[in-house]
Amino acid sequence: MHSKFTPLFLLLFCSYSLIAQFDFGIKGGLTYDSIGSLKNELSTLADLEAKAQTGFQFGVYGQVNFFTFYLRPELQFNQSNSAFADNGTLALSKLEMPVLVGYRFFPFLSFFAGPSFQYILNRKSNTLNLGALAEKATVGLQIGTRFQLGRVGLGVRFERGFTENEIDLLGNNSIDIVGRVDTRPKQWIISASYALKARNKRNSNNED
Repeated sequence: MHSKFTPLFLLLFCSYSLIAQFDFGIKGGLTYDSIGSLKNELSTLADLEAKAQTGFQFGVYGQVNFFTFYLRPELQFNQSNSAFADNGTLALSKLEMPVLVGYRFFPFLSFFAGPSFQYILNRKSNTLNLGALAEKATVGLQIGTRFQLGRVGLGVRFERGFTENEIDLLGNNSIDIVGRVDTRPKQWIISASYALKARNKRNSNNED
């Protein structure tokens, strides 16, 4: 009789341990994105390098702690901006889902890395006439570090897009520009988070 209850007891114990170390909260921050150059198809005009501008992001996160490691999925809205000198700006609105694996060197300091899955919701420009976008769903890599103080976390990370993804430009209001822009992100992100609930006080390192 005792042997029949042993597997059930172990399953319940493991499930409780996992749930007890699950944290979740809200997050937001600023982005500094520099997408690729504008490859002009008109031989009379040179390519234009994108100039990074400040954007923003906000969303939620969950975190499962495994001793010194953690798994942290996030879901957030991101808007990044870039400019091409005097030829116009380009803004991309995206829904992002980074899935990060982190390691704590100290209770208050950790490093992390993982893939970031993105879906482009919208694109707009003040003067450029935008054409088709090659892909709406893309994948990138994020790597960074964060500092934790109680329920508040501060982090910095870098993101680089992997999926080749270009948007056609059909000109602007005053200059003939016909070309393509590589929309893969190359951005720095500074963010903060607040833990709404920490189920395990001993492991409540709710970060970033």
